[in-house]
Amino acid sequence: MQTRTTITTTALAALVAAALAFGAGAAQADPTPPMPSPTPTSTAPSIASPSPSAVPTASPTPTPTPTPVVPLPVVTAIDKKAGHSAASRTATMTGTQLLNLAAVQIAGVPAVDLRVLSDTRARFVIPNAIDYQAKIAAITVTALSDPTVRDTGLTFQYKVANAVDREMAYAFTHWNAYSNRTFGYLSGSDCANFANQTLLARGWTRSSQWFDYGAGRWSATWVSSTAMSRWLAKRRDLVAHLTYSQRDAVTVGDIVQFRWPGHAASYTAWDHTGIVSKVVVLPNGSHDIYYVAHTLNRQYGGGTTGLASWYAGQKIKGSTLRIQFFHLLK
Repeated sequence: MQTRTTITTTALAALVAAALAFGAGAAQADPTPPMPSPTPTSTAPSIASPSPSAVPTASPTPTPTPTPVVPLPVVTAIDKKAGHSAASRTATMTGTQLLNLAAVQIAGVPAVDLRVLSDTRARFVIPNAIDYQAKIAAITVTALSDPTVRDTGLTFQYKVANAVDREMAYAFTHWNAYSNRTFGYLSGSDCANFANQTLLARGWTRSSQWFDYGAGRWSATWVSSTAMSRWLAKRRDLVAHLTYSQRDAVTVGDIVQFRWPGHAASYTAWDHTGIVSKVVVLPNGSHDIYYVAHTLNRQYGGGTTGLASWYAGQKIKGSTLRIQFFHLLK
């Protein structure tokens, strides 16, 4: 006969309580650590970082070599401070850095024959006043290293003080006048009248053979180139006659006369009269001439290159252009 085991209610409750107590203690003694979340896998393609050698390196900009600064010439003094307006003269300037001197200008007109003697001295020729007027002319310079024109602070005073100065000052004051209350004006033929006015300004004295009293009271020698030539040829106290081949003896203020092409070589008339306004020494050493005149009024007549090329051109054409001069002695 089987024996039936009977568990009372009180015993069952005790067993349940013991089981619960055991489970709680086990949980405190051996806790299970939490599992980390899995790292998500990226689906984007990986990009390799460039190696240092693959990165381009910019070339360094070369430093330009500085241009050497050449000291500019400085002029401190000049030994000629004043002189005649119708004459040239040699002057010497002193200063510093003159080896860098390229040119000298007087009232904007280049001085000629510049010679740099040392770093502190230079010599040149001051030309006549280009317009033959009295003035105070600024002296400027340019450098070999810099073409800028620079004022030196120095000046040259042109004076109208002698006979030639007065003659040329008058000529360049009235060269383009087409009327004259004192001397009258001969339209189309005023060249001799004008030339004789300049001689009067020079200091010549009227005479019974050579005069102008205005209101049409002229001597033939005053208004006719031919009559003037004949009278001057007899006045060796006043002038010396020169042919074209003797032009190297001509100076500013002298008289020049022309016989135009087409006249016979033996023809004694002269067609035009002027006053020499500039003399230039050519590379071959001979002199070239320019003139101031009325009738086709001009300050520097003779073409762009003076009488020499004009005369030579006429000779090539076989023309009979004649030129004569009267060098003034008074």
